[in-house]
Amino acid sequence: MNIFFREKKVFGEIEMARPSPLEVYALLDKSNCKDCGYDTCMAFATDILERKIRVQDCTHIMQDPKQVKYQEKLIKLITPPQKSVIIGTGDHAVTVGGEEVLMRHQLTFYNQTAIFMEIADDDADLEEIVDYLTNLKLERIGDVLMLDGIALRNVSGDADQFKLAANKIVKISDLPIMLCSFNPEVLMAAADEIKDKRPLLYAVTKDNWEQIGKFAIENNLPVAIASSNLDELVSLSATLQKFGVNEIVLDSGTYFGPGNLSVTYDNIMQLRTAAINKEDGNACWPVMGVPAAYWSKVKIGNDKEPWEHQYQEVIMAAIMESIDTNLIVLHTGQKKEEIWALLALMTLRQSVFSDPRIYPAVDPGLYKIGEPDDMAPIFVTSNYRMTKIPVEQDLQGANLNCWLLVVDTEGIGIESAVAGGQFNAGGIAEAVKEFNAFDSVKHRILVIPGMAARLSGALEDEADAYVVVGPRDSSGIPKFIETQWKPEEFMKEYESWER
Repeated sequence: MNIFFREKKVFGEIEMARPSPLEVYALLDKSNCKDCGYDTCMAFATDILERKIRVQDCTHIMQDPKQVKYQEKLIKLITPPQKSVIIGTGDHAVTVGGEEVLMRHQLTFYNQTAIFMEIADDDADLEEIVDYLTNLKLERIGDVLMLDGIALRNVSGDADQFKLAANKIVKISDLPIMLCSFNPEVLMAAADEIKDKRPLLYAVTKDNWEQIGKFAIENNLPVAIASSNLDELVSLSATLQKFGVNEIVLDSGTYFGPGNLSVTYDNIMQLRTAAINKEDGNACWPVMGVPAAYWSKVKIGNDKEPWEHQYQEVIMAAIMESIDTNLIVLHTGQKKEEIWALLALMTLRQSVFSDPRIYPAVDPGLYKIGEPDDMAPIFVTSNYRMTKIPVEQDLQGANLNCWLLVVDTEGIGIESAVAGGQFNAGGIAEAVKEFNAFDSVKHRILVIPGMAARLSGALEDEADAYVVVGPRDSSGIPKFIETQWKPEEFMKEYESWER
């Protein structure tokens, strides 16, 4: 049994307890050698539980004969109840699974849903599509959103065509690949061509498990098991593990039509619950879904517009992301005009997989926007990521030349930070001094957000500056500059003050 979680009674119910840093520390040599880059073994123990480092980063436990005996115990202790699987190699290798909780608010989700785009091996535009998907990057709130992999389907039924398509993909793209065929000979032939890229083999069934399982063991490749019967699915998982396969992804099917959405949802949740809450060793693997199955399972007629069918696929994908399905395969999104689908799903994923334990913050400081002159305005904002980056983008989008003073508010937005005291006159004045805000201009004017208007009087005293209250929303800054930014008048009034 995995001992990452231990049962404890809380108000008559069972809650799973994580191991503590002290339990990890007890298995280390406690030498505080600093070889790992940490000052103390306790700091190492804390970060290993947060997945910031690996057991292998402790050279003592990996090499010292006196410590090697603790290596297996430590790995067992920190392995999450749902194991992780790595697909692909290099910088773009993707880790799926490895989660500790059913619900994000219980702790956090560590590895976001991997989005793979399916493509047919006989598609005439295969190279063009793969090139587009590989270079697709969307920037949002400081994150670069991109596709995680390509699912190559053996639509042609021809082994040579499948191999040819697989080789084309690896020459064009470094994205991880999932090879999809229910014919084991065809699947293994293509996998043998690109095995050094560590593709995911889809799919193992009750009819081919031995052939694909043996091939996966020999080449150290992950496999995906597909079955609509959960008992059969976990039975195949148990069989493959005994056989020697050590990286598995589970696919219980994706079903469309009246009442079938709930079947899809229930199957995924049963597998996740069995892994995380019940520590079932046969269900303790990442779970995948295939929203792209909509196009093969539902008869496409003239009753709907094409986008309405695409919408059904995207809705299923969104549901899967929301319940932490570890990998999904899409069809919609292959073409540039279908970018709306990926934008919606990547945005949702970004929100679902943010860490609820911490406020998303950026570094405080003085940021240069454009080419400000000596009378350029200085705008003040918080270091909450979802505030700073949109403000910066609005300023850049308006082609303004100015400065942006980002104050440390512990990663809290303006309105909440004003109410909670994190965004206050003293803190802003300290930031002005720390980052030499007035050294690059010939004025002492600060523009604060409209939601912080009540700080203006105190800030003028604390920072010895003329304070202008700007718009409540940064989208109103261009109009504010056009109609209200009058630095000469502001400085005349500032200079008239008695001090």
